[in-house]
Amino acid sequence: MKNGHHPINPLPLATPAANQDQWWVTGILLAAVVYQAGLCLMNTFGLRTSVAVVGMTEALIMLACLPMLVRRLRPGLIIIGLLAVAYFCMAAIASGQLNPKTFRDLAIPLCFFWLGCNLGQPEAVDRALVSIVWVVLGLGLFELLMLDTYTRFFDIFSYYVSTGNLAPVTDYVRESKLQLNGTRPEGIGRTLLPGLLGSHRVSSVFLEPVSLGNFATIIAAWGLSRDLRDWRKGLFFVSAAVVMIILCDSRFALILFPLMLMARVLLHGAALNLALLAPFVTIGLVLLVGVNTSEYGDNFMGRIALSGWALLEFDVELLLALTTPRFYGDMGYAYLIAGFGLPLCLLLWFSIWLQPMPDERGRRFRAFIALYISLILAISGSSLFAFKTSALLWCMLGCLLQNPARLATRTSVAGYSTSLPLPAPNYRGNL
Repeated sequence: MKNGHHPINPLPLATPAANQDQWWVTGILLAAVVYQAGLCLMNTFGLRTSVAVVGMTEALIMLACLPMLVRRLRPGLIIIGLLAVAYFCMAAIASGQLNPKTFRDLAIPLCFFWLGCNLGQPEAVDRALVSIVWVVLGLGLFELLMLDTYTRFFDIFSYYVSTGNLAPVTDYVRESKLQLNGTRPEGIGRTLLPGLLGSHRVSSVFLEPVSLGNFATIIAAWGLSRDLRDWRKGLFFVSAAVVMIILCDSRFALILFPLMLMARVLLHGAALNLALLAPFVTIGLVLLVGVNTSEYGDNFMGRIALSGWALLEFDVELLLALTTPRFYGDMGYAYLIAGFGLPLCLLLWFSIWLQPMPDERGRRFRAFIALYISLILAISGSSLFAFKTSALLWCMLGCLLQNPARLATRTSVAGYSTSLPLPAPNYRGNL
Protein backbone atom coordinates (compact mmCIF):
# COMPACT_ATOMS: atom_id res chain seq x y z
CA MET A 1 0.00 0.00 0.00
CA LYS A 2 1.34 3.41 -0.95
CA ASN A 3 -0.08 6.91 -0.31
CA GLY A 4 -3.14 5.32 1.30
CA HIS A 5 -4.23 3.50 -1.86
CA HIS A 6 -4.77 -0.23 -2.05
CA PRO A 7 -3.35 -2.07 -5.07
CA ILE A 8 -5.90 -3.15 -7.64
CA ASN A 9 -5.82 -6.81 -8.65
CA PRO A 10 -8.03 -8.76 -11.04
CA LEU A 11 -10.95 -10.42 -9.28
CA PRO A 12 -10.52 -14.18 -8.94
CA LEU A 13 -13.48 -16.29 -9.95
CA ALA A 14 -14.18 -17.17 -6.32
CA THR A 15 -15.19 -13.61 -5.28
CA PRO A 16 -18.88 -12.69 -4.98
CA ALA A 17 -18.55 -10.11 -7.77
CA ALA A 18 -17.00 -12.71 -10.07
CA ASN A 19 -19.73 -15.22 -9.22
CA GLN A 20 -22.33 -12.61 -10.07
CA ASP A 21 -20.56 -12.01 -13.39
CA GLN A 22 -20.63 -15.76 -14.04
CA TRP A 23 -24.39 -15.96 -13.61
CA TRP A 24 -24.95 -12.79 -15.63
CA VAL A 25 -22.80 -13.85 -18.58
CA THR A 26 -24.23 -17.38 -18.54
CA GLY A 27 -27.73 -15.92 -18.63
CA ILE A 28 -26.90 -13.59 -21.52
CA LEU A 29 -25.24 -16.28 -23.64
CA LEU A 30 -27.94 -18.84 -22.89
CA ALA A 31 -30.61 -16.30 -23.85
CA ALA A 32 -28.74 -15.53 -27.08
CA VAL A 33 -28.71 -19.22 -27.99
CA VAL A 34 -32.27 -20.23 -26.99
CA TYR A 35 -34.33 -17.05 -27.57
CA GLN A 36 -35.75 -18.23 -30.89
CA ALA A 37 -36.88 -21.49 -29.31
CA GLY A 38 -38.67 -19.44 -26.65
CA LEU A 39 -40.36 -17.27 -29.27
CA CYS A 40 -41.35 -20.37 -31.25
CA LEU A 41 -42.89 -21.88 -28.11
CA MET A 42 -44.91 -18.68 -27.57
CA ASN A 43 -45.99 -18.64 -31.22
CA THR A 44 -47.12 -22.27 -31.06
CA PHE A 45 -49.41 -21.51 -28.12
CA GLY A 46 -51.06 -18.47 -29.66
CA LEU A 47 -48.80 -15.51 -28.83
CA ARG A 48 -48.02 -14.57 -32.42
CA THR A 49 -44.50 -13.41 -33.13
CA SER A 50 -43.17 -11.21 -35.92
CA VAL A 51 -39.93 -9.77 -37.24
CA ALA A 52 -40.41 -6.84 -34.87
CA VAL A 53 -40.72 -9.15 -31.85
CA VAL A 54 -37.55 -11.01 -32.86
CA GLY A 55 -35.70 -7.71 -33.29
CA MET A 56 -36.89 -6.40 -29.94
CA THR A 57 -35.79 -9.62 -28.24
CA GLU A 58 -32.31 -9.35 -29.73
CA ALA A 59 -32.14 -5.69 -28.67
CA LEU A 60 -33.11 -6.61 -25.09
CA ILE A 61 -30.39 -9.27 -24.92
CA MET A 62 -27.82 -6.72 -26.10
CA LEU A 63 -29.12 -4.19 -23.56
CA ALA A 64 -28.52 -6.82 -20.87
CA CYS A 65 -24.81 -6.58 -21.78
CA LEU A 66 -24.64 -2.89 -20.76
CA PRO A 67 -23.71 -3.43 -17.08
CA MET A 68 -20.54 -5.17 -18.20
CA LEU A 69 -19.87 -2.96 -21.21
CA VAL A 70 -19.81 0.26 -19.16
CA ARG A 71 -17.11 -1.09 -16.88
CA ARG A 72 -14.56 -0.10 -19.47
CA LEU A 73 -15.04 1.77 -22.72
CA ARG A 74 -13.27 0.28 -25.72
CA PRO A 75 -12.09 3.27 -27.79
CA GLY A 76 -11.14 1.13 -30.79
CA LEU A 77 -14.55 -0.54 -30.96
CA ILE A 78 -16.31 2.80 -30.60
CA ILE A 79 -14.22 4.32 -33.40
CA ILE A 80 -14.89 1.34 -35.69
CA GLY A 81 -18.61 1.59 -34.91
CA LEU A 82 -18.70 5.30 -35.70
CA LEU A 83 -16.73 4.82 -38.93
CA ALA A 84 -19.12 2.05 -39.97
CA VAL A 85 -22.20 4.17 -39.24
CA ALA A 86 -20.71 7.04 -41.25
CA TYR A 87 -19.96 4.69 -44.13
CA PHE A 88 -23.45 3.18 -44.06
CA CYS A 89 -25.00 6.65 -44.10
CA MET A 90 -22.81 7.69 -47.02
CA ALA A 91 -23.80 4.50 -48.88
CA ALA A 92 -27.47 5.22 -48.14
CA ILE A 93 -27.16 8.70 -49.65
CA ALA A 94 -25.45 7.29 -52.74
CA SER A 95 -27.95 4.46 -53.24
CA GLY A 96 -31.03 6.32 -52.07
CA GLN A 97 -31.95 3.55 -49.64
CA LEU A 98 -30.90 2.83 -46.06
CA ASN A 99 -30.26 -0.83 -45.21
CA PRO A 100 -31.03 -1.22 -41.47
CA LYS A 101 -29.88 -4.85 -41.44
CA THR A 102 -26.26 -3.77 -41.90
CA PHE A 103 -26.44 -1.85 -38.61
CA ARG A 104 -27.84 -4.91 -36.87
CA ASP A 105 -25.26 -7.25 -38.45
CA LEU A 106 -22.40 -5.04 -37.23
CA ALA A 107 -23.88 -4.35 -33.78
CA ILE A 108 -23.83 -8.04 -32.81
CA PRO A 109 -20.06 -8.67 -33.17
CA LEU A 110 -19.14 -5.27 -31.71
CA CYS A 111 -21.38 -5.71 -28.67
CA PHE A 112 -20.42 -9.28 -27.83
CA PHE A 113 -16.72 -8.88 -28.60
CA TRP A 114 -16.79 -5.93 -26.18
CA LEU A 115 -18.61 -8.10 -23.64
CA GLY A 116 -15.98 -10.83 -23.99
CA CYS A 117 -13.12 -8.35 -23.70
CA ASN A 118 -14.46 -6.86 -20.48
CA LEU A 119 -15.16 -10.33 -19.07
CA GLY A 120 -11.67 -11.49 -20.00
CA GLN A 121 -11.93 -14.87 -18.26
CA PRO A 122 -12.09 -17.98 -20.48
CA GLU A 123 -12.97 -20.05 -17.41
CA ALA A 124 -16.23 -18.11 -17.05
CA VAL A 125 -17.11 -18.82 -20.69
CA ASP A 126 -16.18 -22.49 -20.12
CA ARG A 127 -18.75 -22.75 -17.35
CA ALA A 128 -21.40 -20.99 -19.41
CA LEU A 129 -20.72 -23.24 -22.41
CA VAL A 130 -21.10 -26.42 -20.38
CA SER A 131 -24.62 -25.35 -19.36
CA ILE A 132 -25.49 -24.29 -22.90
CA VAL A 133 -24.20 -27.51 -24.45
CA TRP A 134 -26.28 -29.64 -22.07
CA VAL A 135 -29.40 -27.60 -22.88
CA VAL A 136 -28.79 -27.97 -26.63
CA LEU A 137 -28.08 -31.70 -26.37
CA GLY A 138 -31.04 -32.29 -24.07
CA LEU A 139 -33.57 -30.63 -26.34
CA GLY A 140 -31.91 -32.18 -29.39
CA LEU A 141 -32.32 -35.70 -27.99
CA PHE A 142 -35.90 -34.86 -27.03
CA GLU A 143 -36.55 -33.86 -30.66
CA LEU A 144 -34.85 -37.00 -31.98
CA LEU A 145 -36.65 -39.47 -29.72
CA MET A 146 -40.07 -37.79 -29.42
CA LEU A 147 -40.49 -35.75 -32.58
CA ASP A 148 -44.29 -35.57 -32.45
CA THR A 149 -44.24 -34.27 -28.88
CA TYR A 150 -41.43 -31.85 -29.73
CA THR A 151 -43.38 -30.34 -32.65
CA ARG A 152 -46.49 -29.99 -30.48
CA PHE A 153 -44.47 -27.49 -28.45
CA PHE A 154 -42.33 -26.12 -31.29
CA ASP A 155 -44.27 -25.62 -34.52
CA ILE A 156 -41.18 -24.40 -36.35
CA PHE A 157 -42.73 -24.04 -39.79
CA SER A 158 -45.54 -21.79 -38.52
CA TYR A 159 -43.04 -19.75 -36.53
CA TYR A 160 -40.95 -19.02 -39.62
CA VAL A 161 -44.09 -18.13 -41.56
CA SER A 162 -45.07 -15.69 -38.77
CA THR A 163 -41.65 -14.03 -38.77
CA GLY A 164 -41.64 -13.65 -42.55
CA ASN A 165 -38.81 -16.08 -43.27
CA LEU A 166 -41.11 -18.43 -45.21
CA ALA A 167 -44.08 -17.78 -47.44
CA PRO A 168 -47.28 -19.49 -46.27
CA VAL A 169 -47.85 -22.78 -48.06
CA THR A 170 -51.16 -22.65 -49.92
CA ASP A 171 -50.85 -25.19 -52.71
CA TYR A 172 -50.44 -28.32 -50.61
CA VAL A 173 -50.89 -29.55 -47.06
CA ARG A 174 -47.59 -29.70 -45.21
CA GLU A 175 -47.54 -32.50 -42.66
CA SER A 176 -44.18 -31.69 -41.09
CA LYS A 177 -43.90 -28.84 -38.60
CA LEU A 178 -40.13 -28.68 -39.04
CA GLN A 179 -38.19 -26.16 -41.08
CA LEU A 180 -37.93 -26.96 -44.79
CA ASN A 181 -34.37 -28.24 -44.29
CA GLY A 182 -35.41 -30.29 -41.23
CA THR A 183 -35.42 -33.41 -43.41
CA ARG A 184 -33.17 -34.53 -46.22
CA PRO A 185 -35.12 -34.76 -49.51
CA GLU A 186 -35.53 -38.11 -51.20
CA GLY A 187 -32.66 -38.80 -53.55
CA ILE A 188 -30.18 -36.94 -51.35
CA GLY A 189 -30.58 -38.57 -47.94
CA ARG A 190 -28.52 -38.19 -44.79
CA THR A 191 -24.75 -38.34 -44.94
CA LEU A 192 -24.25 -39.51 -41.36
CA LEU A 193 -25.93 -42.69 -40.02
CA PRO A 194 -28.87 -42.69 -42.46
CA GLY A 195 -29.94 -46.20 -41.51
CA LEU A 196 -30.21 -45.27 -37.84
CA LEU A 197 -31.51 -41.69 -37.96
CA GLY A 198 -33.50 -41.68 -41.19
CA SER A 199 -34.04 -38.41 -43.06
CA HIS A 200 -34.73 -36.27 -39.98
CA ARG A 201 -32.15 -33.59 -39.15
CA VAL A 202 -32.20 -32.42 -35.53
CA SER A 203 -32.28 -28.66 -34.90
CA SER A 204 -32.73 -28.50 -31.08
CA VAL A 205 -33.06 -24.94 -29.71
CA PHE A 206 -31.92 -23.44 -33.00
CA LEU A 207 -35.06 -24.53 -34.92
CA GLU A 208 -33.01 -25.30 -38.03
CA PRO A 209 -30.26 -27.91 -38.42
CA VAL A 210 -27.93 -25.51 -40.23
CA SER A 211 -27.55 -23.36 -37.11
CA LEU A 212 -26.99 -26.43 -34.93
CA GLY A 213 -24.16 -27.44 -37.28
CA ASN A 214 -22.65 -23.96 -37.05
CA PHE A 215 -22.90 -24.04 -33.26
CA ALA A 216 -21.23 -27.45 -33.22
CA THR A 217 -18.24 -26.20 -35.23
CA ILE A 218 -17.81 -23.22 -32.87
CA ILE A 219 -17.89 -25.56 -29.87
CA ALA A 220 -15.40 -27.89 -31.59
CA ALA A 221 -13.08 -24.93 -32.23
CA TRP A 222 -13.25 -24.02 -28.54
CA GLY A 223 -12.35 -27.57 -27.51
CA LEU A 224 -9.57 -28.01 -30.07
CA SER A 225 -7.95 -24.71 -29.12
CA ARG A 226 -7.14 -25.90 -25.60
CA ASP A 227 -3.63 -26.93 -24.59
CA LEU A 228 -2.80 -30.62 -24.31
CA ARG A 229 -2.66 -30.42 -20.53
CA ASP A 230 -6.35 -29.50 -20.58
CA TRP A 231 -7.28 -32.32 -22.95
CA ARG A 232 -10.07 -33.62 -20.69
CA LYS A 233 -11.92 -30.29 -20.80
CA GLY A 234 -11.32 -30.03 -24.52
CA LEU A 235 -12.56 -33.58 -25.07
CA PHE A 236 -15.96 -32.73 -23.60
CA PHE A 237 -16.55 -29.92 -26.10
CA VAL A 238 -15.16 -31.86 -29.06
CA SER A 239 -17.24 -34.95 -28.20
CA ALA A 240 -20.38 -32.86 -27.78
CA ALA A 241 -19.69 -31.19 -31.12
CA VAL A 242 -19.34 -34.56 -32.87
CA VAL A 243 -22.69 -35.71 -31.44
CA MET A 244 -24.38 -32.50 -32.60
CA ILE A 245 -22.84 -32.76 -36.07
CA ILE A 246 -24.24 -36.28 -36.40
CA LEU A 247 -27.68 -35.25 -35.11
CA CYS A 248 -28.06 -32.34 -37.53
CA ASP A 249 -26.21 -34.03 -40.43
CA SER A 250 -24.25 -30.85 -41.15
CA ARG A 251 -22.15 -31.27 -44.27
CA PHE A 252 -20.52 -27.90 -43.65
CA ALA A 253 -19.36 -29.05 -40.20
CA LEU A 254 -18.27 -32.39 -41.66
CA ILE A 255 -15.86 -30.50 -43.95
CA LEU A 256 -14.72 -27.85 -41.48
CA PHE A 257 -14.10 -30.14 -38.51
CA PRO A 258 -11.31 -32.17 -40.22
CA LEU A 259 -9.76 -28.90 -41.43
CA MET A 260 -9.61 -27.63 -37.86
CA LEU A 261 -8.10 -30.95 -36.75
CA MET A 262 -5.40 -30.61 -39.41
CA ALA A 263 -4.72 -27.03 -38.37
CA ARG A 264 -4.46 -28.13 -34.72
CA VAL A 265 -1.81 -30.70 -35.62
CA LEU A 266 0.15 -28.77 -38.24
CA LEU A 267 0.01 -25.11 -37.25
CA HIS A 268 1.87 -23.79 -34.21
CA GLY A 269 3.24 -20.45 -33.10
CA ALA A 270 3.53 -17.82 -35.82
CA ALA A 271 2.21 -20.29 -38.43
CA LEU A 272 -1.27 -19.83 -36.92
CA ASN A 273 -1.28 -16.34 -38.39
CA LEU A 274 -1.49 -17.90 -41.85
CA ALA A 275 -5.23 -18.12 -41.20
CA LEU A 276 -5.26 -14.37 -41.88
CA LEU A 277 -5.15 -15.30 -45.56
CA ALA A 278 -8.09 -17.73 -45.39
CA PRO A 279 -10.83 -15.44 -46.80
CA PHE A 280 -8.61 -14.24 -49.65
CA VAL A 281 -7.71 -17.81 -50.62
CA THR A 282 -11.36 -18.83 -50.34
CA ILE A 283 -12.56 -15.94 -52.51
CA GLY A 284 -9.98 -16.93 -55.13
CA LEU A 285 -11.28 -20.51 -55.12
CA VAL A 286 -14.90 -19.30 -55.23
CA LEU A 287 -14.17 -17.18 -58.29
CA LEU A 288 -12.28 -20.06 -59.92
CA VAL A 289 -15.23 -22.43 -59.40
CA GLY A 290 -17.61 -19.75 -60.69
CA VAL A 291 -15.61 -19.27 -63.88
CA ASN A 292 -15.36 -22.99 -64.57
CA THR A 293 -18.91 -24.02 -63.65
CA SER A 294 -21.90 -23.45 -65.89
CA GLU A 295 -24.65 -25.42 -64.13
CA TYR A 296 -26.03 -25.10 -60.62
CA GLY A 297 -26.68 -28.03 -58.30
CA ASP A 298 -28.06 -27.88 -54.75
CA ASN A 299 -24.89 -29.22 -53.17
CA PHE A 300 -21.66 -27.92 -51.68
CA MET A 301 -19.98 -27.17 -55.02
CA GLY A 302 -23.20 -25.71 -56.37
CA ARG A 303 -23.33 -23.23 -53.50
CA ILE A 304 -19.73 -22.22 -54.13
CA ALA A 305 -20.42 -21.77 -57.84
CA LEU A 306 -23.41 -19.58 -57.01
CA SER A 307 -21.22 -17.37 -54.83
CA GLY A 308 -18.63 -17.18 -57.60
CA TRP A 309 -21.20 -16.11 -60.20
CA ALA A 310 -22.46 -13.37 -57.88
CA LEU A 311 -18.96 -11.98 -57.27
CA LEU A 312 -18.14 -12.04 -60.99
CA GLU A 313 -21.03 -9.62 -61.56
CA PHE A 314 -19.72 -7.03 -59.08
CA ASP A 315 -18.81 -3.56 -60.29
CA VAL A 316 -17.16 -0.70 -58.39
CA GLU A 317 -20.44 0.53 -56.90
CA LEU A 318 -21.28 -2.91 -55.49
CA LEU A 319 -17.75 -3.35 -54.16
CA LEU A 320 -18.11 -0.07 -52.26
CA ALA A 321 -21.75 -0.79 -51.22
CA LEU A 322 -22.87 2.41 -52.96
CA THR A 323 -25.84 0.85 -54.72
CA THR A 324 -28.84 -1.18 -53.62
CA PRO A 325 -27.86 -4.85 -53.97
CA ARG A 326 -30.12 -7.67 -55.03
CA PHE A 327 -30.96 -10.49 -52.65
CA TYR A 328 -27.95 -12.76 -52.01
CA GLY A 329 -29.52 -15.80 -50.36
CA ASP A 330 -26.69 -18.35 -50.16
CA MET A 331 -23.91 -16.06 -51.36
CA GLY A 332 -22.14 -14.91 -48.22
CA TYR A 333 -19.25 -12.98 -49.73
CA ALA A 334 -21.59 -11.12 -52.07
CA TYR A 335 -23.98 -10.42 -49.17
CA LEU A 336 -21.16 -9.13 -46.96
CA ILE A 337 -19.35 -6.95 -49.51
CA ALA A 338 -22.52 -5.49 -51.05
CA GLY A 339 -23.86 -4.64 -47.58
CA PHE A 340 -20.72 -3.44 -45.80
CA GLY A 341 -18.44 -2.35 -48.63
CA LEU A 342 -15.00 -3.77 -49.30
CA PRO A 343 -13.09 -1.04 -47.35
CA LEU A 344 -15.09 -1.67 -44.18
CA CYS A 345 -14.78 -5.45 -44.59
CA LEU A 346 -10.99 -5.16 -44.77
CA LEU A 347 -10.90 -2.82 -41.76
CA LEU A 348 -12.94 -5.25 -39.66
CA TRP A 349 -10.95 -8.30 -40.74
CA PHE A 350 -7.52 -6.83 -40.06
CA SER A 351 -8.73 -5.39 -36.74
CA ILE A 352 -9.29 -8.96 -35.53
CA TRP A 353 -5.69 -9.84 -36.31
CA LEU A 354 -4.23 -6.75 -34.66
CA GLN A 355 -5.41 -8.03 -31.28
CA PRO A 356 -2.47 -9.42 -29.26
CA MET A 357 -3.59 -12.84 -28.09
CA PRO A 358 -1.70 -13.60 -24.87
CA ASP A 359 -1.25 -17.32 -25.45
CA GLU A 360 -1.32 -20.12 -27.99
CA ARG A 361 -4.86 -21.09 -27.08
CA GLY A 362 -6.22 -17.71 -28.14
CA ARG A 363 -4.23 -17.77 -31.37
CA ARG A 364 -5.54 -21.27 -32.18
CA PHE A 365 -9.16 -20.27 -31.61
CA ARG A 366 -8.74 -17.16 -33.76
CA ALA A 367 -7.28 -19.30 -36.56
CA PHE A 368 -10.15 -21.82 -36.33
CA ILE A 369 -12.72 -19.03 -36.39
CA ALA A 370 -10.97 -17.56 -39.44
CA LEU A 371 -11.53 -20.88 -41.21
CA TYR A 372 -15.16 -20.93 -40.05
CA ILE A 373 -15.83 -17.39 -41.31
CA SER A 374 -14.07 -17.98 -44.61
CA LEU A 375 -15.95 -21.17 -45.46
CA ILE A 376 -19.39 -20.21 -44.22
CA LEU A 377 -19.35 -17.08 -46.40
CA ALA A 378 -18.71 -19.30 -49.42
CA ILE A 379 -21.87 -21.39 -49.03
CA SER A 380 -24.32 -19.38 -46.93
CA GLY A 381 -25.77 -15.88 -47.04
CA SER A 382 -26.28 -14.27 -43.62
CA SER A 383 -25.60 -17.29 -41.36
CA LEU A 384 -22.43 -15.63 -40.07
CA PHE A 385 -24.61 -12.91 -38.55
CA ALA A 386 -27.27 -15.20 -37.04
CA PHE A 387 -27.69 -13.91 -33.49
CA LYS A 388 -28.03 -17.39 -31.98
CA THR A 389 -24.47 -18.35 -32.98
CA SER A 390 -22.74 -15.05 -33.74
CA ALA A 391 -23.20 -13.60 -30.24
CA LEU A 392 -21.54 -16.62 -28.66
CA LEU A 393 -18.67 -16.69 -31.16
CA TRP A 394 -17.63 -13.06 -30.66
CA CYS A 395 -17.90 -13.22 -26.88
CA MET A 396 -15.65 -16.30 -26.87
CA LEU A 397 -13.07 -14.57 -29.06
CA GLY A 398 -13.08 -11.40 -26.95
CA CYS A 399 -12.63 -13.20 -23.64
CA LEU A 400 -9.50 -14.96 -24.92
CA LEU A 401 -7.70 -11.60 -24.88
CA GLN A 402 -7.71 -12.19 -21.09
CA ASN A 403 -7.69 -8.50 -20.24
CA PRO A 404 -10.75 -8.12 -17.97
CA ALA A 405 -12.23 -4.83 -16.88
CA ARG A 406 -11.31 -4.64 -13.21
CA LEU A 407 -13.42 -3.72 -10.23
CA ALA A 408 -12.32 -1.97 -7.06
CA THR A 409 -14.35 -2.86 -3.99
CA ARG A 410 -14.78 -0.25 -1.30
CA THR A 411 -16.82 -0.30 1.90
CA SER A 412 -19.16 2.57 2.63
CA VAL A 413 -19.61 4.15 6.06
CA ALA A 414 -22.75 2.08 6.56
CA GLY A 415 -20.70 -1.05 6.01
CA TYR A 416 -22.16 -2.04 2.65
CA SER A 417 -19.76 -3.18 -0.06
CA THR A 418 -20.01 -1.53 -3.48
CA SER A 419 -18.11 -2.26 -6.67
CA LEU A 420 -16.94 0.51 -8.96
CA PRO A 421 -15.54 0.05 -12.48
CA LEU A 422 -11.91 0.97 -12.92
CA PRO A 423 -9.94 1.10 -16.15
CA ALA A 424 -7.47 -1.67 -16.76
CA PRO A 425 -3.86 -0.46 -16.74
CA ASN A 426 -3.01 -1.84 -20.16
CA TYR A 427 -4.91 -0.85 -23.29
CA ARG A 428 -2.04 -1.55 -25.66
CA GLY A 429 -3.09 -3.47 -28.71
CA ASN A 430 -6.71 -3.90 -27.63
CA LEU A 431 -9.73 -2.42 -29.38
